[in-house]
Amino acid sequence: MDFKQIMDNIKKENGEVPKPIELLGKLDEEFVVSHMTDKQRVHAKKAIPEKYKALIMLSAAIALDSQACILNNTKLAKKNGATVEEIMEVFALAKFSKGATVISSSAAAFEWLNSNK
Repeated sequence: MDFKQIMDNIKKENGEVPKPIELLGKLDEEFVVSHMTDKQRVHAKKAIPEKYKALIMLSAAIALDSQACILNNTKLAKKNGATVEEIMEVFALAKFSKGATVISSSAAAFEWLNSNK
């Protein structure tokens, strides 16, 4: 697929091209083609149903604070059969996961504080 076909497919599937992809495409069309080709390859695998792939990607997007991906993967999850309750549970799980990284990433500071009470 070429860049124009990929951008047309993204718009058809999402109703719009996410701003980061649009901006990236203006700078490097081949990067977008490569990224989307890899995404299609992953989605072509069938071990994990599409609904769960979308929920997993949503969780990662939330934890990584990618606003465009949060919205797009929420839409994708709903399109692939996820209920609002399932999607909201993903938000709760991602919140916990992200919060846990704050504690984990702070271990050196906690260690220092404990030794310098």
